[in-house]
Amino acid sequence: MFESVSAPGSYAMEDFLSDHNLTLIDETVSEVFGMMLGFTAEAAPASAPALSDLQERTAIVGFSGAMRGSCEVRMSIGAAREIASAMLGGVPIDEADDSISDAVGELCNMIAGGWKNRVPSLSSLCALSPPTVVSGSRYRVHMSKPSAKIERVFRFEEHGFQLTLQCEERDAA
Repeated sequence: MFESVSAPGSYAMEDFLSDHNLTLIDETVSEVFGMMLGFTAEAAPASAPALSDLQERTAIVGFSGAMRGSCEVRMSIGAAREIASAMLGGVPIDEADDSISDAVGELCNMIAGGWKNRVPSLSSLCALSPPTVVSGSRYRVHMSKPSAKIERVFRFEEHGFQLTLQCEERDAA
């Protein structure tokens, strides 16, 4: 059983970077994909190459409160269309359809919320921002303070997507 070393109301960096947290992330992604989309999603081996599709959709949800940071979900337009179609009951989705951005944003929101609710020191003490969706590639997300980052590649159907969680370092009290 996991025991947190952080004080009530705070989230320690060692908790964020722990193996237990990776398990929570994997469980959250698996649950969201299985229950909400009907897909099996699995984490790719750490040695798997990063995603390199040129036309991407990225959704970003911010964390504030006991933890400051972000959750990013990045995927190809093909993967985003598959997600949108699954959320809309299997109807075909055109590449220019606005529902694609809505679906990727909602997916990121569900993963961010599902993960934070699995962490007792965050569940009621950390708020989420509404998702922001970016189209394109060759961009960077910058945090206002130094941060730790966890990047995981997941596979579902014939697609992949990258999940990135960032946690800002706290100022010393």
